[in-house]
Amino acid sequence: MAQKAKEEDNKRLHEVSQANAELLNQVVPLRVKIVDLEEAAKTSEAQKKHENQCIDREQTLGKTEAALEEKTSECSRLAAEKATLQAKVQELMAALASKKQEMTTRAANLKAAEEKMNEEAATGFADGFAEALAQAACANPGIDVSGCSPLNEVVDGKIVPLEASEE
Repeated sequence: MAQKAKEEDNKRLHEVSQANAELLNQVVPLRVKIVDLEEAAKTSEAQKKHENQCIDREQTLGKTEAALEEKTSECSRLAAEKATLQAKVQELMAALASKKQEMTTRAANLKAAEEKMNEEAATGFADGFAEALAQAACANPGIDVSGCSPLNEVVDGKIVPLEASEE
């Protein structure tokens, strides 16, 4: 979003600069015409006509210069706004980098917590299995539980390793 605003500002700045150039191109010919008319008015019988034309041209020139000044002022305002937006973009980029770092740290912490929980679950399972074997041996004195393991399963009435039954 900030990049789009920046592009729009650059486009607007370019348009204002072109408008300024067009206004300058209009001002120069008008000034030349004014000088020419002043010379012609001194040597011609139609001096009054030329004076009126000069007055009109001066008014046009005044309007053009006012428009040029307005465009120049707008150009300055847009340049200041662009600088402000660029600073905001830099600030947002820094905040984004900070958030990315925070997310990386949180992901690492989450992975460590997950590994710890898996380890605790495995330990709890092994402890529970050992307790179940102890209770079975206590309830049935003389029972052989030496072949029992959490890594075995019963298949067709026999205790076999898990890997063997999966094949």
